[in-house]
Amino acid sequence: MAKLGVFASVFFPPVSVFMFTMLPLVLVGVVATFYVLTWIVYAQTAARPLKFSSFPWDPRRILKLNRILFLSTIPTNISLIPVAFSLIKYRLWTMRGSQGLIVDVHYNSKRPYKTLDVHAPELTTQQTTTATGKQAGRPVIIFIYGGAWSSGSKTVYTLLGAQLRAMGYVAVIPDYTTFPRGLSKEMEEDVQMAIQWTQKHCETYGGDPNQIYLMGHSAGAHLCSLTIIKDCVRQWMSTTQQERQELIKKSPVLAGLLQEYAFQDRMSLETDKRLGRSLLRLRGLILCSGVYDISAHLEHEKVRGVEEVSAMSRVMGNSLLSFDMNSPSMILQEIARTSSSLLSSTLSETSLPVFDAVKVNATQEGSMQSDDHLSHFRSLLPEKILVVHGEDDRTVPASSSVRLHSALQSFTPFDAVRLHVISNMMHQAPIVAIMPSFKAASPFAQPLVQLYHDFIDDSSSNASTVI
Repeated sequence: MAKLGVFASVFFPPVSVFMFTMLPLVLVGVVATFYVLTWIVYAQTAARPLKFSSFPWDPRRILKLNRILFLSTIPTNISLIPVAFSLIKYRLWTMRGSQGLIVDVHYNSKRPYKTLDVHAPELTTQQTTTATGKQAGRPVIIFIYGGAWSSGSKTVYTLLGAQLRAMGYVAVIPDYTTFPRGLSKEMEEDVQMAIQWTQKHCETYGGDPNQIYLMGHSAGAHLCSLTIIKDCVRQWMSTTQQERQELIKKSPVLAGLLQEYAFQDRMSLETDKRLGRSLLRLRGLILCSGVYDISAHLEHEKVRGVEEVSAMSRVMGNSLLSFDMNSPSMILQEIARTSSSLLSSTLSETSLPVFDAVKVNATQEGSMQSDDHLSHFRSLLPEKILVVHGEDDRTVPASSSVRLHSALQSFTPFDAVRLHVISNMMHQAPIVAIMPSFKAASPFAQPLVQLYHDFIDDSSSNASTVI
């Protein structure tokens, strides 16, 4: 065919003219298609007031977004087709005969249009019994899905609930507020209300309120970690001594959180008092492919060319301070720094060259206060934390989880926080891989199921794995 084309272009000039005429038109058509596709994405996300001048013209940005569309978004959606067929089959047939699936349960009086689904294994005589003769409750998993803070539905994760149920756990999957209907504050409130509902009602479905795990993926992992850490900070601040309060005020991040909590306390008196109530300590936290430093992830979005279409910066407040106040890693670092400042301020008072027993005693007391400072905060965190990330994740780099793990190690025992960066695994895999599918099982399916099972049931080594 190639030789025939060369022959035709040489010996039949009209063919040659036609080819040279069409080539520019083809190039113009391709470029125009790329621009139109990018503009459609901008129009759908409404990244800014929708005007003609709002649409990008820089060919580098156009190329970056089309690269993501054709090399990431579209292939990912195609790969999810087998899971989608399995979901349809489950929703239309399998689910009808299920006695353990309770859908559309209201959990949030402030936003009654948000509901949750409960996937509960049937009670069996094989369950262990307590000393009083009652059947022991099962571990409970509350799952918060991702979706870039702007999309998602509990219906899509029905198969995940079914999988967790098959593993012997009670799964609770809530819908929550997304952008543009709400910002991070509303999202946190929904997660908090879902936890409180579960703590109060899980026994009805065979769950153990002392074995509640909060699990999240991507933006959901961010909301899980943020909600829990900010609730711990709230409790920690409320019982902090006066000298520590002064140190807190020197940290813009912690001072901002202090003001936020005061405002929330006033608002809770006018709306739902449960929003001002502290959460009970969770048994565990499972975080998959999450964003834990908003400023750092914004830089990653700029490299990818998606910062204008991503809802993240708008959801988080559009300022560096609000970014830090919504970054779990940064909040933990600020608390660690505040504790170190408490010790440093005490040491500076004893830096005189003359030995002074009173000063030495003050130093020892300050060191003990700093340790108590950290111990108190540590006692509020979940008993154990599992952080999972794919090494080949291009949406959220694995460094996000590595930094969170490093920050957590200042507060948790060495064996209480585990990090697993899994080779060749991409962004969706920690959740999608364990869902039933018409297609052959993912190579990550069994290892992930075993990883989650071992973490929840305390039957594995506590060692972290970083590849």
